Amino acid sequence: MNSKTAEQVMMSAFVALESAHAYSAVLPSIFTIRTFGEEPGTEQAIRDGEVFGTLFALSLGAIVSQVIDSWMPLAFSAVTSAVMVSVYENALHTRPFLNAGGGL
Repeated sequence: MNSKTAEQVMMSAFVALESAHAYSAVLPSIFTIRTFGEEPGTEQAIRDGEVFGTLFALSLGAIVSQVIDSWMPLAFSAVTSAVMVSVYENALHTRPFLNAGGGL
């Protein structure tokens, strides 16, 4: 791997990590969602956070991609966003009270 490719991979990895941090900055933990997620408005609040986290992640990926002239940061941020949204949606749909007669 040449030094330019190594730098692109390193920057892309940092973008992916910062993208994940963006979600954790605006959304509660999976434990919190599953334990206290039955409050009215929780689902909409989680989805609002998902939108913000995704916009932040993709914007960061696009900016870094432009700066280092590589598609990798944008791709890493897109994959990270897909994983994070999937994790939060799973948490919403596996809350224990859903199995006790509550529901989406």
